[in-house]
Amino acid sequence: MSLPELFTRRPVLSTVLGCLILLLGFQGLFNLPVRQYPKVEETVITVNTIYPGASADLIQGFVTGPIAAAVSTTENVDYVTSQSRPSRSSVTVQMQLGANPDIALTEVMSKVQQVRGQLPTAAKDPVIVKGTGQQFAIMYLAFQNENMSPEQLTEYLERVIRPRMSTIEGVAEVQILGAANYAMRVWIDPVRLASRGATASEVLNAINASNFLSAPGRTKNDLVSYAITLESTLQTPEAFGALPIRSDGDDVVRLRDVAEIELAAESSDTVVRFNGQPGTFIGIFPTPSANPLDTASAVLSELPAIQTSLPEGMTVSMVYDSTETISASIEEVFKTIAEAVIIVILVILLFLGSFRSVLMPIVTIPLSLVGVCFFLYAMGYSINLLSLLAMVLAIGLVVDDAIIVVENIHRHVEEGLPPMAAAIKGMKEIWLAIVAMSLTLVAVFIPIGFTGGLTGSLFREFAFTLAGAVLISGIVALTITPMMSARLLTSGGHSRFQKVVDRTSDRVSNWYERRVESSLDYRPVTMLMVVVLVGLTGFMFLNTSSELAPEEDSGGLFSLVTAPRYATSEYTSRYAAEIGERTRDIEEVRAQFSIVGLGGATNTGFSIWALKDWSERERSQSEIKADIQNRISGVNGVEALVFAPPSLPGAGGGLPISMVIQSTGNPSQVYEVAAEIQREAQKTGRFIVVQNSLAFDAPQVTVAIDRDRAAALNVPVRDVGSTLGLLVGGGAISQFDRESQSYDVITQVPQNFRENPERLGEYFLRSTTGEMIPLSSVIEVSTNGSPAAIEQFNQLNSATISALPLPGVTTGEGLGTIVEIAERVLPDGFFIEYSGQSRLEVSQGNTILVAFGAAVVVIYLLLAAQFESFRDPLIIMMSVPLAIFGAILPLNLGLGTLNIYTQVGLITLIGIITKHGILLVEFANQRRDDGLSIRDAIVQSAKVRLRPILMTTAALALAVVPLMVAEGAGAAARQAMGLVIFTGLVVGTLFTLFVVPMFYTIISSKSRGHRRAEVGVANSETAPPAPAE
Repeated sequence: MSLPELFTRRPVLSTVLGCLILLLGFQGLFNLPVRQYPKVEETVITVNTIYPGASADLIQGFVTGPIAAAVSTTENVDYVTSQSRPSRSSVTVQMQLGANPDIALTEVMSKVQQVRGQLPTAAKDPVIVKGTGQQFAIMYLAFQNENMSPEQLTEYLERVIRPRMSTIEGVAEVQILGAANYAMRVWIDPVRLASRGATASEVLNAINASNFLSAPGRTKNDLVSYAITLESTLQTPEAFGALPIRSDGDDVVRLRDVAEIELAAESSDTVVRFNGQPGTFIGIFPTPSANPLDTASAVLSELPAIQTSLPEGMTVSMVYDSTETISASIEEVFKTIAEAVIIVILVILLFLGSFRSVLMPIVTIPLSLVGVCFFLYAMGYSINLLSLLAMVLAIGLVVDDAIIVVENIHRHVEEGLPPMAAAIKGMKEIWLAIVAMSLTLVAVFIPIGFTGGLTGSLFREFAFTLAGAVLISGIVALTITPMMSARLLTSGGHSRFQKVVDRTSDRVSNWYERRVESSLDYRPVTMLMVVVLVGLTGFMFLNTSSELAPEEDSGGLFSLVTAPRYATSEYTSRYAAEIGERTRDIEEVRAQFSIVGLGGATNTGFSIWALKDWSERERSQSEIKADIQNRISGVNGVEALVFAPPSLPGAGGGLPISMVIQSTGNPSQVYEVAAEIQREAQKTGRFIVVQNSLAFDAPQVTVAIDRDRAAALNVPVRDVGSTLGLLVGGGAISQFDRESQSYDVITQVPQNFRENPERLGEYFLRSTTGEMIPLSSVIEVSTNGSPAAIEQFNQLNSATISALPLPGVTTGEGLGTIVEIAERVLPDGFFIEYSGQSRLEVSQGNTILVAFGAAVVVIYLLLAAQFESFRDPLIIMMSVPLAIFGAILPLNLGLGTLNIYTQVGLITLIGIITKHGILLVEFANQRRDDGLSIRDAIVQSAKVRLRPILMTTAALALAVVPLMVAEGAGAAARQAMGLVIFTGLVVGTLFTLFVVPMFYTIISSKSRGHRRAEVGVANSETAPPAPAE
């Protein structure tokens, strides 16, 4: 007794199996975590080092170079980038996807520690931060209080809010944007300092002599011990002002005599505005292994408690929450699943005409979709946008096997067999085809599941979700569906509607039979058409626009604002405010904020427009983006570019196109080549803007010391450097404590004494003979251009060409244009690399092609094993290139692009379209085994199998219609995959119905019937003799 027959005869066993599948599925469903995408450990470790007052060249040679060389040997590194700016070094270690973030952090810390002794003594300790490499936080909160100064507001955030936020699970960094941290600012008047005969070095020595940390220990006798506290630090401006600097008899020069002292902001470089008003922001950055949904949910849960404890007058607003997009996308996919289920039910009803017949395929949907959740839970996967997208596709796929089973049994019932006998006979005919189709679809997704890189990380759960659902549906079709058919299907007594459906189906089948007969008379014509279409498919594939992923409507838009290199924060924030004014009246914008001077880069900033809910907007995000770009293009003082955040994890931030040129030459050579590429790319007219990250327009003051004159005047050269560092550098020279917190002491001359380079010569220092000598007597001041930052990529000097393509130009086309220009103009010794989204686009392109080829090979081998033939799989798979033609056609016409979703859709299409060929070939082989000729067998097979083929095609094709017409969050990905599967399936099915019969008559083995007869003779010869009567 076969397995299908066993379950058909034992309804209780079948029911128990169904209940067990549901029970395990619900157990997994209620315990699965919810994410936006599958867990992708994208680790980026940043090493920031501050060296106050140091030039970019000095930073590169003595700070950035040693650190970058050390960390580049870290295991599982993808690439290392570095930037050396005045006073600041930043080394970024981009780890390979999936690398363990904790191990990576530990190794980087040990590498940095090895070279710590090589760094200049004046440089601060490197700060190592583990993150995801995203340029923007997942959440931004705005804090405002009219009753507090910026310093007081920052103090509250530092002492109260940051500790509460930092302890939330999944939070890697709580970044205070626009922070005005307290510091003791000592504004030295160089004229008063010289008139009192004091020097900057004496000011430094006086402060460090009177303000220091002390640990005097404790007293102890036989019975009592006391801890000793020495009040060695100063806390108030008045106390610092009373410090003695030098004395001459009774004349004591104190700090207040030569400087103004105040408790003020450490820096005012960062300027933040929220809806046009100044404020202070908090940005929440997640850890590499954190689930952003869980992190954001925990932050939102903590907000009410924070709001109740805020001081009077303080308000907190959620400015931007990127997880709103995730939640909205998941809700939209659930709606799509419901719509697809309704569509499939209606399709089956229209084709079978009986509510009883509809019941069997419908039962398969909850069993498969719920049952696969246990598999996902056991594998440690999650419910995410891609696994839910797989479930939408699975709705059409899982009913296929049940439809075929029900249709086959229904046909035997109509021929007069009792339902039980019809079920047993029907399953004997069809069970091999069911197994073959289920395993074929599973085999399609195996290469995707074991693909590496971003494609594998993202689509592994998608592939195994579909494979698991199809496998469960195959089990259900072999066990539960025939049992239900044997008890629910009846012969005769059909409704009028069912009779209409049956008559229509018969007429279509008879018409199709005549068309197939006719097409077999003109096989060369059919063959020529196939060859032409296959050639067109290859041509269209090579000439279709490509990109990594379509731009999603994420509910927010970002703009990078770039001012001239010489710009101060006041300059840049003035134009950032103008951008806010120009976009304030856009109806779809819920909130707008800008940040200028982040990280000390006073000539850069970014703006964010948080959009209203998708249901409250009439225009799409792309239309709003174009509107904003048009409005801010008229701001002449800065360059501002509007773009959407990356659609996929691992793409970082910034503009969507990023190409890096490397060279062993000096930065000026790299700049010249990069500038030429930039000019040529801009001339093509395919980009809104092309940017060169390297520039030599940063103003620089060069101070040359006349060493001979300094020696003649008895001036130590070292004193020149220390004087400039103390009076201009703005670095911390000491620390003091205030209410159990430590703060910096910063010396600097007021701005009016450093307004232009010539004023540097007006500072004084003391010679060894005691005379006060102006700096102008030993130095020469000149101005020139310099690189704003020295950039390196994998320790080679580099420049990054970033671009924003025009609407209608894909990122793949834009990147190809820039690469083509670069290959034409690059001299010897230059190399091309990629970063950000472009790096993923280049590296993942071949991954999909390899998975596609592997899927074809795996399916062919699997079918060959099942059919015990190398010819039959070839016949079955002849429809694959024609289905690909149908899928590529709308993409080539501009309705979509070749991206990571459409390419996975093409792979899915392989398995779907081969199911039709399996049905036709399997049944034709059975008819040939009964003695029919090749032609008669395939014609009869095509006629009998037309109805289930059309049913399964309609069920899946119409089930993806909700994907094609999706709107709102995450719609672009669903539309891309839905379009490919719909057109590919419809066109592929149309060709399958005529092409497979044609190839069957040409390729199928002519000796199949003879072999069958020989087997029969052999069996009869070995059979035992009949007993004598």
